[in-house]
Amino acid sequence: MAFKRKYWLACGVAFATLPPLTAAAEPRSINIPSEEAAKSIPEFARQENIQIIAPVSQLHGIKTQAVSGNLEMEEALARLLVGTGLEVASNDRATIVLRRAVAAAPAPTISDIAGAGPAPSEIIIVTGSRVISDIAYAPTPVTVISAAQLRATTPTNLPDGLNKLPIFQGSQIIGRPGDGQQNFSSNTLNLRNFGVQRTLVLLDGHRATPSNSDGSVDVDTLPQMLISRVDIVTGGASAVYGSDAVTGVVNFVLDKKLSGLKLDVNSGISTYADAASINVGAAGGTDLFGGRGHIEAALEYRRRDPVNQSARPYGPPANFGALVGTGTAANPFNTIANGRRPNSSFGGLIQGCVPTCPGANQQQFVATGVLGPFNPGIPGATDANGNPTAGTSNLNSGGDGAYSPYGQVFNGYRQATIFSRFSYDLADNVTFYLQGQGSEAYSFGWYFPQKIQPGAGQADLFYKNNPFLPAAVQAQLGNNGTNPLQLANASPAVQPSNTFQLGEFLVGNGQTETNATGSVNRVLSVQAGLDGTVMAGRFGWNLFYTHGENRLAVDLINNQNLQNMYAAEDAVLKPDGTVACYAATQSLTAARYAGCVPINPFGPTAVTQNAFNYVFQTTNFHQTNILDNFGGSIAGKIADDWAGPITAALSGEMRLNSYDISTNVPSSTFVDCTGLRLCNATLPSYSQAVLQPVHASQNVWELALEGDVPVIKDVPLVQAFNLNLAGRYTHYSVSGPAQTWKIGFNWNVVDTLRFRGTTSIDIRAPTLDDLFRPATLLQNVFTDLHVDLPDGTHYAGTTTFSTQGNPRLVPEVARAYTVGAVWTPDFVPGLSMSLDYYRIHMSNAIGQIAPSTTIQTICEQSGGASIYCANYQRPGPFGDRTIANFATRLLTFNLNTASTRTEGWDFESNYRWQMADLAEGWKGAWTARLLATYQPVINKSVLFPGAPFTRIPDSSTRVTTFLNYTLDDWSVGLEDSWVSGFSQVAGPVTPAINNWVSPHVHSWNQLDLNISRDFRIEGAGMTAYFVVQNLFNALPAYVPNGTIGQWYPVYTSGYSVQSPMGRYLSIGLKANL
Repeated sequence: MAFKRKYWLACGVAFATLPPLTAAAEPRSINIPSEEAAKSIPEFARQENIQIIAPVSQLHGIKTQAVSGNLEMEEALARLLVGTGLEVASNDRATIVLRRAVAAAPAPTISDIAGAGPAPSEIIIVTGSRVISDIAYAPTPVTVISAAQLRATTPTNLPDGLNKLPIFQGSQIIGRPGDGQQNFSSNTLNLRNFGVQRTLVLLDGHRATPSNSDGSVDVDTLPQMLISRVDIVTGGASAVYGSDAVTGVVNFVLDKKLSGLKLDVNSGISTYADAASINVGAAGGTDLFGGRGHIEAALEYRRRDPVNQSARPYGPPANFGALVGTGTAANPFNTIANGRRPNSSFGGLIQGCVPTCPGANQQQFVATGVLGPFNPGIPGATDANGNPTAGTSNLNSGGDGAYSPYGQVFNGYRQATIFSRFSYDLADNVTFYLQGQGSEAYSFGWYFPQKIQPGAGQADLFYKNNPFLPAAVQAQLGNNGTNPLQLANASPAVQPSNTFQLGEFLVGNGQTETNATGSVNRVLSVQAGLDGTVMAGRFGWNLFYTHGENRLAVDLINNQNLQNMYAAEDAVLKPDGTVACYAATQSLTAARYAGCVPINPFGPTAVTQNAFNYVFQTTNFHQTNILDNFGGSIAGKIADDWAGPITAALSGEMRLNSYDISTNVPSSTFVDCTGLRLCNATLPSYSQAVLQPVHASQNVWELALEGDVPVIKDVPLVQAFNLNLAGRYTHYSVSGPAQTWKIGFNWNVVDTLRFRGTTSIDIRAPTLDDLFRPATLLQNVFTDLHVDLPDGTHYAGTTTFSTQGNPRLVPEVARAYTVGAVWTPDFVPGLSMSLDYYRIHMSNAIGQIAPSTTIQTICEQSGGASIYCANYQRPGPFGDRTIANFATRLLTFNLNTASTRTEGWDFESNYRWQMADLAEGWKGAWTARLLATYQPVINKSVLFPGAPFTRIPDSSTRVTTFLNYTLDDWSVGLEDSWVSGFSQVAGPVTPAINNWVSPHVHSWNQLDLNISRDFRIEGAGMTAYFVVQNLFNALPAYVPNGTIGQWYPVYTSGYSVQSPMGRYLSIGLKANL
């Protein structure tokens, strides 16, 4: 409680004040003497109250001009830089990036490494390398985007802005509804749709604490008010940063020299008058101890209300989409409207009578205890010509069938974050720092109705003489007055006589009977370190230690306790005329079921709250990830060759990871049928699986070396040619050793054209969940191809199915290639363009292998030698084919057998111009940026050798365009996000089972508008802004969930881009004090 009170107090203080802005365009007084650029540029940034990113290694020895007077910022900066060889690379009025003029650019040096040495201003360290300090020399493609640009069009949070970029696809966004099996309150990033677990997230160059069982990081927990920019490496970087950097690295760079106080507050609402949000942030910093020390802190709070699916045009029940069919030519996949379950109703549908009950079968309870007719609707499956076929997916269009009326497309959530950092110069060349971070996020959302429904894993049987049924209904059902026992140890369980099945969605008491998920995610991280230089600044070094904890608590609300349901559905009439559970009336089980409440499901509102609470309960799990990370590096110039300085970096790390899960679910795995007449002992205790307890840990140590070697300089067609080499050795205490390496080149042909490329071996180590996930057990019938019967068939019997981790996994290994060009034509000042090709292929990817006919056939044909034979546990040797050697357990676990690849092209263009360049007297300035990705192969995979190819059906082309116009105090910006249409044909890529009535999904485009105005109040800079996301209220592509028999009209491809939110309006205020 104290933790929460601190958050609310901090947020209240921030909300009571006014929030931040970009630097105002009006003239202001400035006074800077002629001095070293390393001093004058940071001082200019301080006086103009703006962030400047500069290649610090190239500032030494440069002297800037004296500037004084009442000047506009651009004019003052131009005067300051006269004769320095420095120029403005970009200026978005919140961040200015300086660079050496290309013609004068020297070969790169390395006086700075990530965070090394006391620096008077933000140092641009190229993410993706430890020895390259100028992005112009980076062989690996790096996309740099300022936090100010992301906030301008997406004020809700930085991850939402990043997910509009074309290189991100398939990310999990915060507030997505879920079933309680994982953390749905997190915001995780997915580069190239290759898996969030293969994208490495860094905070200021250091590995962030994992938030989820797959090792991914909830980036919403990072201190967004202090993020100055985000560097996105779109090539393999495991040799530089270690495991998980297969598709690249996302580095959130801190502003470590914040001076003064900045505030930001905004509020938003959708065009449908829901999803109301509030975002409040405050950050401040100041120098201490005469400038030797610096402290800064940030407080943030954000909240958003939930969004019901019925509030969107495709959400009302009449528009519910349903995916039907089997994919064959005779019964192709098809999307139907007004989807309904023909085997269930909202009052209960009678079916499956034993013996038959023609007078009541397919009748529904229209009121408590009252039967009426049932309209099943139109069969949903159609052939290629649109003609109805047999309903193979148990979905129809229209009628009285049940559906989910209370689902949500976005959960409600709230989050608070605190961050603080202190640094102190112990000497002129040594700096100590200490930083801490805390975050708490809460998310809650309704998912799917609870149900009583015929099928595997359901408690759906009732006796025809159930006392809740009127005598007339009992007669209509054919009640013979007996209560025979179900064979509880058979699989599938045998339905006894004088019973019937009921299909019902429980929504009579509204949303409270819907399955719901609530989660609380807490993060605590502390980091301490030393940065310094030696040999007169020739080498930079750093040492650091990080302790991070992520504690996740997930509640699955209204999870059906099947054992209690079996007891509650068997109701009997006591001598006193009251209705009780049969098990509560028997001496053997009376104590155990003393609290049993018999359930009456025979009508839309028949279920009482007490009966519902007895059957449907809250299960939970608590997951803890702990990371202890020790590391250090040293980098600098080691020699000079004929083409320039040779630089190198040596780094090492040791990480200790632990992973714990606890749960409130009883240790009993299966239903205990003792004393229960209607029961199936092969079912688990709860209808929704719950993660089981586990404790696992692993330690990792690694050593890496990187070098940058100039090879050729100043010869025809080669202005400069450098090689960038890196290698890393890593040892995992569980998974064993792994080696990674990278070779890159940078070839400057002329001042305006350069080529770059890399080839690398990258890894993704198995997570502790991959290795040690505890077994989830289920019993079912299995036909064993290994056990031959005299009649030539194979023996079928009941056995245990187990899904679990695999401690024998080894790191995934990927081969990655990138090659590209950067062009800055001098005949179009302010224009730059880049084009890069990438290809990633992983031949031993981790994939889940489940027992199947194909898997067992491979095992049998190998004579027991195949690795897939481990999926079948037997009491005897492989050569024994008798019934005595029937498989006692079938294992589903991960193996390093999958193969997956992706490839494509990235394009980026930046252009800036002044209106005065077009016509004299015209005012204002324009900036334009275009980012595009063409990805024809998206995660094309083979689960195991011999298996068919699968692929992710998604947009192959994605384009994001930024356009901004600034005039005096006003700024108007547009961000346009476009994704191409695509085919829904997924894997297996086999025409026989990939037939669609209409496979094409249309393209989608979202346009965002932002308008802001700068002004001052008593010397404090202010910015008022207004943002409209999805200006034209574009609806996402209509793609129901691919699971046959379910309908989620908002589950679309590229869910992180094609948001079902609709038009969203935000208004806010910033302040710099």
